[in-house]
Amino acid sequence: MAVNVLVPLLIPLGEQLTNVTKLVGSGPVEFEQTEYTVEVWENANPHQLLHLTARVQPQGEPVEFRIKGGNEEGLFSLDSTSGRLSYLQPLDYEEQQQHELVVEAKVGEATSETKVVVRVRDVNDHAPAFPREVHETQITEEDDRHLPKTILTVRATDEDAGEFGRVHYSVSGDGIYTNGSTPSFAVNPTSGAIDLLRPLDRDPPHGQSRWHLRVVATDGELNATTAVHVNLKDINDNAPYFPQSVVNATISENTPEGARVAQVSATDNDDPREGHNARLVYSLEKNVIDEASGRPIFAVDSQVGLITTALCCLDREKTQRYAIQVVATDGGGLKGTGTVLVEVADVNDVPPRFSMKEWNLDVAESLTPDHALATLTVLDQDTSNNFTYRVVPGSGRGWHMFRVDERLGGTLGGDLRALVPLDYENPEHRRGFRFKVQVTDMGKEGWKHKNHVDAAWVNLHLVDANDNTPTFISDHAHLTLGEDTPPGTHLATFTAHDSDGGGENRIRYSVDPASDPGGKFAVDGSGSVRLAGGLDRETHQTHNVRVWAVDDGVPPRTATATLMVNVTDVNDNPPFLSAPQEVQVEENAPPQLLARVKLGDPDDWRQGHGPPFSIALDPHAPAHVSDAVDVQFDRRGDEGRGVGVVWTRAALDREERRVVLVPLVVGDAGSPPLSTTVTLTVHVADLNDNPMAPAAKTTTVHTVRPQNTPVPLGRVYVKDPDDWDAASKIYAWRRHHPSFSLNTTTGDLTMMPDTRDGRYELGFTVSDASQGQSGVMANVSVEVKSLSQRDVIDATPLTLAADPYHVVREDAEGGTSILTQLVVAARAWVKGSDVGVKAVSVQPLETTPTPSTRVWLSSPGVPNLHHILLHRKDELGHAVGVSITEVGVGPCQEEQQETTQMPSCLGGCSAQASLTGGFTVVDANTSAVVGPWVGVHSGCGCSTRTPADRTVCSAETCLNGGRCIPTSTGTRCVCPHGTQGSRCKILSRHFEGGGGVKDSGGREDDSVGGWAWVPSIPPCTEVHLSLEFLTKSRDATILYSGPDHLPPTPGTPSDVVALELRGGRPSLLLDLGAGPATLTLNASDSLADHTWHRLDLIWRSELVELIVDLCAGGTLDLPPIPSTRPAHNHSDAPTPSPPIPPDPHTCRGSARLPAGAHLLNTPHPLQVGGLAHPPPSHTAYGWPSPLLPRPFLGCIRNLRINGELIDLGQEVLHQRSSPGCPAVDCAARGLTCGIHGRCQGSSRSLRCECHPGWSGSDCATPTTPTTFLLNSYVKLALSFTPLAYTTTVHLRFRTWKRDGELVVLWSQHGRDRLAVQLVRGQLCLLLRLHPEPPRALCLTRAQLTDGRWHSVSAARHGSATFLMADDGEGDLYNASLSMDGRQLLEVDKQEGVHVGGSPEYVGVSVFKIHGDFYDGCIDDVRISGRSAPLPPAINGTAWGQASMFKGVEGGCRAPPACTNVTCRAPLTCVDTWRSYHCGCGEGRVLSASRTTCEDEDECVWEPCLNGGTCFNKPSGKCVRLLAFACVGTCGGARAYTCRGSRGSTPLRPSLRPGLVVDQGLINQAVTAGHTARFSRVRFAICAPEFILPCLYFSPFPQFDNRGNAGVEFH
Repeated sequence: MAVNVLVPLLIPLGEQLTNVTKLVGSGPVEFEQTEYTVEVWENANPHQLLHLTARVQPQGEPVEFRIKGGNEEGLFSLDSTSGRLSYLQPLDYEEQQQHELVVEAKVGEATSETKVVVRVRDVNDHAPAFPREVHETQITEEDDRHLPKTILTVRATDEDAGEFGRVHYSVSGDGIYTNGSTPSFAVNPTSGAIDLLRPLDRDPPHGQSRWHLRVVATDGELNATTAVHVNLKDINDNAPYFPQSVVNATISENTPEGARVAQVSATDNDDPREGHNARLVYSLEKNVIDEASGRPIFAVDSQVGLITTALCCLDREKTQRYAIQVVATDGGGLKGTGTVLVEVADVNDVPPRFSMKEWNLDVAESLTPDHALATLTVLDQDTSNNFTYRVVPGSGRGWHMFRVDERLGGTLGGDLRALVPLDYENPEHRRGFRFKVQVTDMGKEGWKHKNHVDAAWVNLHLVDANDNTPTFISDHAHLTLGEDTPPGTHLATFTAHDSDGGGENRIRYSVDPASDPGGKFAVDGSGSVRLAGGLDRETHQTHNVRVWAVDDGVPPRTATATLMVNVTDVNDNPPFLSAPQEVQVEENAPPQLLARVKLGDPDDWRQGHGPPFSIALDPHAPAHVSDAVDVQFDRRGDEGRGVGVVWTRAALDREERRVVLVPLVVGDAGSPPLSTTVTLTVHVADLNDNPMAPAAKTTTVHTVRPQNTPVPLGRVYVKDPDDWDAASKIYAWRRHHPSFSLNTTTGDLTMMPDTRDGRYELGFTVSDASQGQSGVMANVSVEVKSLSQRDVIDATPLTLAADPYHVVREDAEGGTSILTQLVVAARAWVKGSDVGVKAVSVQPLETTPTPSTRVWLSSPGVPNLHHILLHRKDELGHAVGVSITEVGVGPCQEEQQETTQMPSCLGGCSAQASLTGGFTVVDANTSAVVGPWVGVHSGCGCSTRTPADRTVCSAETCLNGGRCIPTSTGTRCVCPHGTQGSRCKILSRHFEGGGGVKDSGGREDDSVGGWAWVPSIPPCTEVHLSLEFLTKSRDATILYSGPDHLPPTPGTPSDVVALELRGGRPSLLLDLGAGPATLTLNASDSLADHTWHRLDLIWRSELVELIVDLCAGGTLDLPPIPSTRPAHNHSDAPTPSPPIPPDPHTCRGSARLPAGAHLLNTPHPLQVGGLAHPPPSHTAYGWPSPLLPRPFLGCIRNLRINGELIDLGQEVLHQRSSPGCPAVDCAARGLTCGIHGRCQGSSRSLRCECHPGWSGSDCATPTTPTTFLLNSYVKLALSFTPLAYTTTVHLRFRTWKRDGELVVLWSQHGRDRLAVQLVRGQLCLLLRLHPEPPRALCLTRAQLTDGRWHSVSAARHGSATFLMADDGEGDLYNASLSMDGRQLLEVDKQEGVHVGGSPEYVGVSVFKIHGDFYDGCIDDVRISGRSAPLPPAINGTAWGQASMFKGVEGGCRAPPACTNVTCRAPLTCVDTWRSYHCGCGEGRVLSASRTTCEDEDECVWEPCLNGGTCFNKPSGKCVRLLAFACVGTCGGARAYTCRGSRGSTPLRPSLRPGLVVDQGLINQAVTAGHTARFSRVRFAICAPEFILPCLYFSPFPQFDNRGNAGVEFH
């Protein structure tokens, strides 16, 4: 088959070329197909479309082509010969989209036809077009009917046909948002209809009168735009408003009627052209009415808003400020309100008046001329005063010596100052002064205006200040004394004089103990110095004695005189053995020279008090000495001094005598000569010359669990007189034991790790080839006892004056060892331990000059073992026949820095026991004692008595019979009634005082009284000790820690603290090792008034300070009693006097400690309420005066040392004292406080104070908490005025948030501020007393933002601050006693109390909350002890009103936290108030397999006290059936019933919705109670999630209609 070749044609770019090839078929001429299709773009330039060919038969015949039809318009051309088809002009798609041509091919007569379809492809050559550029429409503003609705339709045309002729619409402009907000307009994309979606606002600030839109029409490529204006028709929908909602105006008092006050102007955003919508009329809605005339005080111009006075003569002294409300009303009746605050400016129309007509002043002479002696307060209600003061010339004695200066700021008045220094010692000054002062409020020119002048008399008396140091008539003396001068010899007299007190002041003389460490000198009250002890030239050849003359001022002043004493020698010392003192000779050796003995003499040889010496064997020497030793004297030896030549006469036998003591009589050449007997010690060295014999040995071993290292047990023992032959012995097992190993060479026995407790009988053989012995039997009995680490660490060491060998050795006659006797004697005094007393370790002490042994005694379960042993030290020593020199680890051994001689521990020093991992072995042949080596080390820092490990129960965890319960979050205590806090402490104790004890003469010994021992004061460089006491004893010991009554030994520290009452006033003796300091507050009132008083004792940086009642003035017995005087300022009433801070001279005292005073380093306990022994001699320790041996009668409570509350309960060592305080027992006085109240006050003023969260006279009504939402606050107006010096705040809160204000108290103008708030998760008390910098006190280590309820107690006394949370233990307490600077905070009781945040105002609108406390609850707010209201539940109480509040809700509810929470099985979601965790729920725990949750048997904790029996209940509720007076806690138990002894007193129930208790469970308990035949039944329902006191109630509670009763705890 022949095929024509397609010839391609070049056509314009973008045009299509179609080739049509005719294949030859049958017939003369024929096209390949009946139809051809070709496409061409419209508007394209003419060109060829396709090339047609035909198959002809026969080949070669010419073909003629022509367009037969479809080309009527002549648009196409076909070449008749070539068959090329072209179009002649551009085609238009919009006119015709397709052309159909019929083409004929002719060969001769034969023809063939085909159809050619030419399709025109569209080109977008027409853009859409709007009929006009702007479309407008009008609608009414704020019309929300029938929305959405079409307000206008815009249309655009596009001449393109097909797809390019379809137009789409979009809109933009006003009200069309791109941020996702709902738009105001929308356009239909196909029809162009514009719809209104939201009503439109025409008026400012957010509206507009014309809304501009832009509609775009597009065909996909070409666009057209038109503007659409939507015009709004105004309606009266805007009320007038004042752009400045509060206008401040000022007008002078006494102005005439019609005076201009202020111009106000309101704005109305409606269209002023639209009727009367924006036409405003002004009026006064809340005008002020004059009480006298009944007329309004102000008027306003209704058209222009000008406010004027409506009557004459405003009086600022009657009303200082007015608030009027202005109303602007538009034509439609809409109103806007504004406030005008009119401040009445002062005119000086009120004369000044002194607040007193006669002033009686007591002024200390020490005040300098620039110091104000007193403020002469002035009353003047004017504020435009120009005060001027003067002392009236010639008005009286001393007028020319004083001036009065105007006081700047604060209190009105003048400061009286002296022009010259005042001196009490000047007789003229001592008489006092009297003169007249005047004041005018009109400046220097005011003296001629008599009605503006006032006068007052001043009577000024000087108070003597201790400003003169005593002076000695002669302050130096020099003596030479023989050392044999007898004690009592008068040496010199130093007489001093003190100008203070008119020369009548008493002077006390004393010897500086640092200059007389041996106490050799004494001085009496007249300054006469006598010799108190013997002189010794050999110890000190000179003495420089400083004699102090101390006056009785506060603080005292001291003068010093010096007595220099040279000591001359007396022949009072015999010679001594110089060298050698000990020699050695081998046993069985022949006679030989032992030594040439030299002598020495400490006397002065220059005076002949020394050599030549004489030496001879004592004629009274024992026979075994004189037979064995010969002594000859060599006069020429030692350069003529003489020596003794010692020989042996015969061989010595070590087995007969190991040591030979040779007595030598020695003498000197003095006049008269002195002689004495000295001893030369001869050691006999051993030879192996005796056979050994069988023996038995007992070894007691104490190990510490777990024991991971081998334990040495000492050496296998056989009886052998020789003791230096160990190397010749060979040891072997008779029967090997796997738990022990033997060193066959040395005989040392070792026990393997983890050997079980028990008794092991071990057998050995010993051989000695040098003696020809083998197989000698040796038996060792090993008794193993394991201890816990706590048993060892809690052990108490006793130091015995004996070497360890003799302490452990058993008597040969079968008697007991000293160690055994010690343990038996200790058991007689130590009670309360299940295992008794045991010696856990015996250690040699190599640091002492004489052999000593430290024995560690342990008695698990006895927390005061140390105190018992210390108290019975003398009895224990007598029982064992050995002196006990020390009980306890002793004082802290603090090293000094070599370069600065400063202590190496700047914060404090602590000595404590620790396990080193090693063992100590004391081997006494037939017996041995093995125990852990307990080291005593001193470290830096202040120790704490709080148990270090709070995850494990120990004897120290819960006190006073409390039961320790381990939980997943740590230990908790079940506390008996009468205890407090998380560790069951008892915080008060009663002391019986003296009397009742007979002395040897049958008389009552008042010095024997009650006392109690508590742990010693930690050796810290900064110590704060505080306590409260109640007593009638004017002279008594309150606290003492220091030496006992025994005479001091060399090196005994003089450290002491003694706090006493002397004449009812506190007196302190403090010695920190560098010398004593005394401090007495003689200016204070007597504290022996049987009311509670507080003492704070602080020492740091070589300064000690004593504070009485925190300088609050009087007793702390009652809460601060605020004034309830109405806060109105009446013109006829005098202005109240401003608060005056307390005089610090009467409540505070301080003394400088001697240089080097660092810390109280005494191991002795702190004795409270009296002394357990006679007081030590003050002269022995260099103290200035004797201690008072008078016991304390009364009560002591709340003893804190460095913030830690000290337990005063049952477990302290005591005598004639008991826990509690009967004098303040409310129940004994018939006052019932209920289970939610506590007894407070003294015997004359007892009262009940409710626990946090409870209220009512019987503390049985739960308080209602308030929930604070976002941007919430409560502003309170108090009906009383809190004291300016003392402020207390109590509250409860609950939150997970870490920041926010709880309660804030402000002064006027906000300069002073007290805030209790959360700061980054810490509870803080912030105090700012202008101009002092702010002070912050935080509980830095307490986690309180945990979603639980916490109680807070914050207090301020002056600038001293205290902060406590919950029980105030450990990290929940902090205090700062800085009492410098300003001390007063005058709370603005109308505006200055905020709860939950502080609002910031713009006029009367709140726009910001500072310190916003949200997502939390606050409850039971008490300010100065008075309950404050918390809306919305309570809007007012007798003590205040909630003036404003926002964003608060009643109760403390929370949305379910477990919604949509899934926990992995078997755990479930547990809701924990706005949080959750996955667990088993209350009362259930994971099983051992951890695959299921099962009931937790809380009875294993033994939670029932007082003999109760526990029955586990699986219901998850805590119900205890009680028939005894148990007021304990649930201890975290959820469901159990306790049954106890008969008898109890039913208590009134306090039920409220909350925790629901199933009645069936209660009925079950009731049935059990009747079955047990209890005399009474009482229930306890407890909150399961907290350890809180149970709520007891009896008889049966009231149930609801479903049989449920509920209790909720806070």
